[in-house]
Amino acid sequence: MDISKSALILIDLQKGVTAVDLKPHKAEQIIANTNNLIKNFRKENGFIAFVRTAFIDNIDILPADKNLRSLSDLKESFDQIDNRLDFKQNDYLVTKRGFSAFFGTDLDLELRRHNVENLVFAGVSTHIGIDTAARDGYQLNYKIYFVEDAISAPKEKQHEFVINEIFPLYGEVLKTENLI
Repeated sequence: MDISKSALILIDLQKGVTAVDLKPHKAEQIIANTNNLIKNFRKENGFIAFVRTAFIDNIDILPADKNLRSLSDLKESFDQIDNRLDFKQNDYLVTKRGFSAFFGTDLDLELRRHNVENLVFAGVSTHIGIDTAARDGYQLNYKIYFVEDAISAPKEKQHEFVINEIFPLYGEVLKTENLI
């Protein structure tokens, strides 16, 4: 894979999400692996996009989404990128209001402006934010990669099912060391 034609898509690695107990990979492991990916992408001139879920006043949360409403009410810093990550001011920051990083955002436009062909996903949650964004990316004709040890979910079975049964249908699952 040519990293200069690739984007590292980091889903919901924000304080309100990384504070949750994650399985099978804890937040510390995801953050360490993600920082290794970021370092590699910077070195190889890859595109880096941090995707966060944020709301203006909680009125813009989908009415059926009680989980996001309860999470966003937890604390004021819910939507801030976890400060353990190597986030830089010139990294692209996407704010989404639902599950997909593509729906209602200009992510696809920015990826095309940067001649991106490959999407490399890391973050939380395997079965929601990553799965939804990756499916949309696949439909938009990007080649999809999932970094399994930089992805997690609240429950191990949510992670394992999607990693083993769903992701291989439209992308390649690999480990951080294999990508680097």
